[in-house]
Amino acid sequence: MTSDMRRAKRISVELPVTVYLFDNKRKTRIGDALPGLIKDFSPLGAAMSVATIMLEGRHLFYTCSDNPDIVLELSFELSAYPDKIITVPATPVWFDRDLESDKTQFDVGLKFLANAKSPEIKILSQEACKDEKKLVSLWKRLF
Repeated sequence: MTSDMRRAKRISVELPVTVYLFDNKRKTRIGDALPGLIKDFSPLGAAMSVATIMLEGRHLFYTCSDNPDIVLELSFELSAYPDKIITVPATPVWFDRDLESDKTQFDVGLKFLANAKSPEIKILSQEACKDEKKLVSLWKRLF
């Protein structure tokens, strides 16, 4: 029996995200965007679903694992502010094929590289958790 080793409680969400491979050394995006969906969220990380694990011949998980200068750049459009985009760097910590989906999907576990108290993570938490009681509970358990 496995136990949940997460440091923070996660909440179920459906939050669209655009994913890029990002070279921190050169400060540039590598390749095209990949649409995804955040399925669960905490201020420390998330689980994301994507249609492919490959982006222009690069594996999202292994490319980041093999080269510490490459991270995932997550881009979120905010429903409350349609003109504002929040960008959060993350690193993948696991991936798996979603066998329950009727189409090819991959699940990717993400660790946010931004501090949990950063403005981006706080805004993203509000976007992910519209229920104020859940939001307070989420933050209380973390800190």
